[in-house]
Amino acid sequence: MRPLKLGNIVTILFTFTCLFLEAQNDALSLPLINNALTFEEQNGSVAIEVEYFYLQSLTQKRKWFRTSKEELPKMGRDEDKLHVYDASNNAYLEILPDERVTHDDKLIHGENFTNEPGKIAVLSYKIKFNTPGRYYVWVGAFSTGGEDNGLHIGLNNIWLENGRQMQWCTGKNQWTWESKQRTNEIHCGVPHKIYLDIHKKGIHTVQFSMREDGFEFDKFILTNDTNYIPVEKGPETTLAQGELPASFPEVKMPSYFSTIAKASEEIKSIAAQEFPVKDTNFYKNGKNWLAINPKKHEQATTTTTFNFQSDHYDIIFVGVAENDGKSTFTISINDIEIGSYSPKLTQRLFEEGKKFNTLWENTALNKGDKITVTSKIGSDGEKWTRGRWYGKIYSKRAINLLPKLNTSIDLIKPTILI
Repeated sequence: MRPLKLGNIVTILFTFTCLFLEAQNDALSLPLINNALTFEEQNGSVAIEVEYFYLQSLTQKRKWFRTSKEELPKMGRDEDKLHVYDASNNAYLEILPDERVTHDDKLIHGENFTNEPGKIAVLSYKIKFNTPGRYYVWVGAFSTGGEDNGLHIGLNNIWLENGRQMQWCTGKNQWTWESKQRTNEIHCGVPHKIYLDIHKKGIHTVQFSMREDGFEFDKFILTNDTNYIPVEKGPETTLAQGELPASFPEVKMPSYFSTIAKASEEIKSIAAQEFPVKDTNFYKNGKNWLAINPKKHEQATTTTTFNFQSDHYDIIFVGVAENDGKSTFTISINDIEIGSYSPKLTQRLFEEGKKFNTLWENTALNKGDKITVTSKIGSDGEKWTRGRWYGKIYSKRAINLLPKLNTSIDLIKPTILI
């Protein structure tokens, strides 16, 4: 028997590798449940994790693939980072390959884009409806631009006008709930135009199909409440029949504050929860923030001692934005005010990041100085904020540190250090 040549061996190994990767990818596009599992609407609402579809069809051009902590599809072009940190159930679906990433990439109708619902990559979910009526569709999605922000919705293999062209414009680069339909007049979408009419009690099949490749899909909610707006990860799923698999392993998101605080040895920090809480009107909110209960107090004040080396510092106040108003924070050193700050509004319940921080440059601080933070709640006219904040960061040479910080973390504002 003649020995195999090196070229033949390489070809065989390459073929087996490709087959192995293809098998791995296929596993991430297959259902995790069988068609016996049925979700259930209760009291006019039902919420479903999208990875629990019982059928995926019309997958010749594109497929939905699952991503979780231990599952990462490798399918053609896909330039997105992983977005499992804030995903409900620690997993999501993405339609791949993602060949149209920017507006400059060629648009190919019927391949990387389709305005015809129900034609490419259809996901199906069985739902038992106890309450007939009109159900508005909310979807949690992660959009990075204008070429991955559309989806179609159908019912029982019927794709009506009220399920076409669901659209996201705001809330880029984060998981965002939306319920709007793109129209020729309003490209960013009209509320209450995306809905399903359930005429009879019983089991119906709710379906989603591709509009744009690269779309990332986390969870959907059907509700008959026109005033409903989801918060955070939405309500829990309810079942009429069957049992769901165990939740996907959690991927803990690093603390924003601790990440930037550890970006350099030059940085000093005092986290909000290192400030005293007793008799201040603040309370500890989770593991990171101080906050105010608006039912009890409108303002809170806390003071701590600056125990680092005396010097001139750039001071960064790391704030938390809220969606129901702007809280105001006033910073004082030895009872002398250095400034006030109100973080911008966010569409999320709350949000952290560089755009919600502020900076006071070249501030003299001596060891033993008293640093005071006073927080006042805000309002949108209906609800009140909680005056949440994260802490303060100090750097003696913020400008010199900037290049280092930009390469280690892209969340930080140029001079937010003390």
